[in-house]
Parts: sequence; C-alpha cells; structure tokens
Amino acid sequence: MITHILETDLFIYLCALMMSIREYIPYYKRVLRLASPVVIAQAGQLTTQFADTAMVGNFGGEDPVPLAAVSLGSSLFLLIYLASLGLALAITPLVGEHYARNDRAEVGRIFQNSIAYNLIIGLFATLFAYCLRPFIGVLGRWMSGSGESVEQVAEMALPYYDMLVWSLIPLMVFLAVKQFLEGIGNTQIAMWITLGGNVANIVLNYMFIFGEWGAPALGAEGAGVATLLARIGQMIAIVVVFFAWRRLRIYRTFFSRNALKISYIYALLKIGCPISFQMVLESAAFILTSILALSFGEVAAGSMQVAFSIANIAWMITVAIGSASTILVSHIYGSESRSELRPTVMATYHLGLLWAAIMAVVFVVLREPIASIFTDNREIISLTVELMLLIAVYQFSDSVQGLSISMLRGLQDVKIIMPIVMCSYLLINIPVGLILAYVFEMQCHGLVIGLIAGLSAAALLTAMRLNRKVKSLL
Repeated sequence: MITHILETDLFIYLCALMMSIREYIPYYKRVLRLASPVVIAQAGQLTTQFADTAMVGNFGGEDPVPLAAVSLGSSLFLLIYLASLGLALAITPLVGEHYARNDRAEVGRIFQNSIAYNLIIGLFATLFAYCLRPFIGVLGRWMSGSGESVEQVAEMALPYYDMLVWSLIPLMVFLAVKQFLEGIGNTQIAMWITLGGNVANIVLNYMFIFGEWGAPALGAEGAGVATLLARIGQMIAIVVVFFAWRRLRIYRTFFSRNALKISYIYALLKIGCPISFQMVLESAAFILTSILALSFGEVAAGSMQVAFSIANIAWMITVAIGSASTILVSHIYGSESRSELRPTVMATYHLGLLWAAIMAVVFVVLREPIASIFTDNREIISLTVELMLLIAVYQFSDSVQGLSISMLRGLQDVKIIMPIVMCSYLLINIPVGLILAYVFEMQCHGLVIGLIAGLSAAALLTAMRLNRKVKSLL
C-alpha cells in the first residue's frame, strides 16, 4: 500500500514537472536562439587562449617551460583584458533598453559615443599593460629562489605578453561594434567574424609557433603574433560589415560631431565600472591562483593553466547564455513588458544548470583524455586530472553567479555587484585558498578549493539580489 502511494506521488510529481517545463519552452527557445551565435562569438576570445595553450604545450613536449610562460603572460594580460571587456559590456544593456523603446536616434548616438568610449579604454589599457610589463621580470626573479627555471619562464613570457598588449586596441574596436549589435538583438554577425578569426588564429599559430611555411619557429611568442594578427583581421571585418550593411544605415544617419557628449560616456561608465570591477576581481582570484601555483614549481603552474583552459570551455557556454539573457532582460526592461521577466530568469537558470551538470560529468569521466590533449608531460597530466575533479564541483556555483550577474546587468542593477564580489573573493576565496594551500600544505588543491568557496558565496548572494530585483519590478 505504501509503495503504491509513493509510486502515485512520484508519478504526479513527474507530471507536474513536465507541465512546468512545457511552460518554459518558448523562453528556452528565445534564450537559445540568441545564445547559439554568442557561443561561437564568446568562444573566439577563449579559443585564443585554448589554442595557444594546446599548441605551445605540444611545441614544448616534455619541457614545461613554454607552457608555463604562456600561463604567466596570459594571466597578467587577462586581468587587463577583462577590465576592458567589463567596461565595454555596458554598451549592450544601454543600447538594448532604447532599442526596445524603438528610439533609433538614441541608439545611433549611444553607438557613436560607444566607439569613442572603447577607443579611450583601449588606449589606457594598452598604456597600463605596458607599464605592468616589468612585473613579469620582477615575478621571475622573486620566484627564482625556488630552484626552478622560473627566470627562463619570465623571459619567454615577455614577447608573448607584448603581442597580446598590442592587440588591445583592435580588440576594443571589435567589441564596440559587437556589443552594439548584441544590444539590437543581432548576434549573427559577430558569430561569423569570430569564427573566421578562430580559424585564422589556429592556422597562424601553426605557422608561427612551429615555423611552418617559411615562418620562423617562435614558440610562445608565435602564439602572441598569431593572436595579434587574428584580432586585427576581426576588427577590420566587423567595421566593414557595419558600414556596408544597408540595414544598419539608419543608425549611421544619426552620427554627427555634436552627438559626442560626456553624458553618454558617463552613462556607459556608470554601468560599466561595477561590471568591470566584478570581472576583474573574479578573474584576479583565478589569476592569483595561477601565479601562486608557480611557487609549487613549473609542473604545478602548467597543470593549473591546462585545468583553467579546460574550465574556460565550459564557462564559454555559460557566458553565451548569460549574454543572451542580458539582451532579453534589457529588452523586457526597456519595453516594460514585465510579465515575461520571471519566466525568462527561470529559463536562463534551467539552461545554465543543465549545462553545468553536463560539464561536471564530462570533467569527471574524461578528465585524463582531455588533459592529454594539451601536453605530453605525464606529471602535468597527472596533476591536471586531480584538479579537474575539483573544477567539476564549482561548475554549478560558477553558472549561477555568472547568470545572475548577466541578468542584473540587463536590468542595469550593477552597483550591488561590487560589495558582493568583494565579500566573496576578498573575504572568502583568497583567505581560504591561501590557508589551505600553505598552512595545510594542500598546494594547488587548496587554491582551487578556495575558488569553490568564493564562487559559492557569490552564487548565493547574486541570486538573492536578482530575486529581490525581479519582485520589485513585478
């Protein structure tokens, strides 16, 4: 009798669940329709690091120095890149709000100011990155006391870092147009251009890393040269498409010298600064983890680089879903069709958590074959396999916090993000990681557990804030 009741209750629960999911199907389709092209567009930024890591790792073979050099150079650059990207992401919700209100003139003026805004960011970011250049050498000399060839790692990282720095301005021009197009709901153009940039980057990697087709074998520096050339090509392509495509002509008609105003730059900064702060602080936790791994030797640094490169592939899809949710939420916010807000939020969470579950299973089951793609060094593979088990754990909290922040961005509720990330990463993540790594001697494992603690706190706090914001708008 009890078994029969339990079976009946379970059947009723499953039916209710299926009915609930059926209600969200239109919202799943909307998110996925926008997210699918963004997957490839976002992959363009992450595939650069993935290709650099995998091909340089194979170039080094048993020698871990080239892979560690890419880890050091890309870690320092990533902090500057994400700060710039965070500022640029303000373009999408601002454009999306006025696009939903059918105010094409205002959209055109925002975009014109966005180009100037991104160029200024690119110039300052390049100067700042150049000023940080000596820090690579300082870090190498500081770490040389470990008895490992860390100075050699720093010397090899410098030319790779230089190429990435020079790619900042073309990258920011590309992002100005890309974020504008996403704001008006067009994610296709950036998808195709980024796909072309990915192919070019991989081909140029093969050419300059290994010295094929008459090019010199530059190793790690060759990966930087390939990235620079690919980003210049992407910038040229997206600018040409914007000025050549007739459907975008309406926005170009509102370009004028008088349209450039400080008020627009201020509005972009008001949204962009908290986003940038969040991205910098979150990425700083990962970057600090990568840099601290150097204190445990080249194998640890290389393993951390490989593990995070693998994790970035999973994060790429989460970013795409988040970008789609930013567009949809900003359009709902601008048109004031608030009844669609909550189901859009819930559909976004459903898709993000489903992807997190899939990736967690993949990371556990296929961790060794995946790690072997990047390097032949058995020590690096062995440690990477262990770290991937921990990375599988934080997929869920990373997904929730990333999606929550994306939707808060669409609602232009970004000020609260700064105290949340400060609490999560400065008060929880970094202290926990340092204590476990050095006091309890858990080394790289302790550093990653610290990330799990920080991401979990961020997931809880951002989800609570989003829920409160949605309730206030309904």
